[in-house]
Amino acid sequence: MKWFFALTEDSTAFPQYAEMIMVAVHTARKLTSLEPHCLYEGKENDFTAWLAKRDVRIIRHRSFVREALEELGRRKQNPHLAAALSGAFSRIELPAIVGEVGGDARVLYTDCDLMFVDEVVPELQANACRYFAVAPESVVDDYVNMNTGVMLMNTEQLRESLPEFRDYVSKNLAALEAESWDEAAYRWFYRDETGPLWDRLRPELNWKPYWGESTQAKIIHFHGPKPFQRDHIDSHWPELKPLTGGAYLAQVERWAALLEEAR
Repeated sequence: MKWFFALTEDSTAFPQYAEMIMVAVHTARKLTSLEPHCLYEGKENDFTAWLAKRDVRIIRHRSFVREALEELGRRKQNPHLAAALSGAFSRIELPAIVGEVGGDARVLYTDCDLMFVDEVVPELQANACRYFAVAPESVVDDYVNMNTGVMLMNTEQLRESLPEFRDYVSKNLAALEAESWDEAAYRWFYRDETGPLWDRLRPELNWKPYWGESTQAKIIHFHGPKPFQRDHIDSHWPELKPLTGGAYLAQVERWAALLEEAR
């Protein structure tokens, strides 16, 4: 199964997110049969060399909303807005990208800030997936407020609605900020009068450290505080303090050890 993630080089946190991808790729290669693909906007550097050395396919890609995000950033006096968000919006175009690069209809897309702790492919292949399947975000049994950090995608079905979805995102870009940007786009667009149209992934496929330890977890997602933020939560990101409980510190230590392996 092909696995995709995205990064833009001009992001202010590029070095830190590159390290998170290194851990994600290292653990995927070590523990799963996933085939990693990186949607990347930027130039060649040590990070792309690291990816190439590990047979990660690099797909050059610029988000369809990059210019619109830059304009929105100018209006909000935030010059970093586009670089920070355009990678996340790249997942929207994945159905078209998969159609171009080839591969099975069913693929995995994830954020950069995670690590694999067990094989996931057999379970993902067996999971229901009409359009896409996702796990809860902050509350372990809340599938309405789902999280797009780990998405099983049926790219053939999503490709049919892609033109309309792109248009929807373009027209509602500023409004999406009120909830969670690209995640809000999926929550708002893929629903009808009966409710959400997405299928469910077990929480263990998108397990948050602040939920505590889980012997059944297969993907640990650093939703909220990232590993590189651990030592500066109080001074720089106090709003993330409530999410540093559970197994957060233990998982950061685990992540740090894996980063040394990955280098």
